[in-house]
Amino acid sequence: MTEAKRQTVIDPAVRDIMARQEDKVGGSKSDRAKKAKERKKAASRLPGRVNLDLPLELKKRVFDLAESERIPASQIVALLLADGLRRLDSGDLNIKEYRRPSTSPRYLYTLDLSSLENSE
Repeated sequence: MTEAKRQTVIDPAVRDIMARQEDKVGGSKSDRAKKAKERKKAASRLPGRVNLDLPLELKKRVFDLAESERIPASQIVALLLADGLRRLDSGDLNIKEYRRPSTSPRYLYTLDLSSLENSE
């Protein structure tokens, strides 16, 4: 006599829990492919990324302008930096007017941004 194989019956609630757990751990192939694509895109942007310490009021002004113009804040900052560097190169902006002695052992000077705001 041959042995009969038992069918494994899984409770539907248990099956749902197991499926959700699999999604959390690995996700579907399409989810993994999307995540891999997003990681690759983020990695390609890394060379252009930079972290800066800005005065809060300046940061707020940039983000307010970006929101009102419906332009990414990073592009607003890039425009302002490019214009400022162009002005420096042409002599229209003199960075030495804003330099102040630094208390940091790493830098000789800091920039007094409040004098820039007051000069307008």
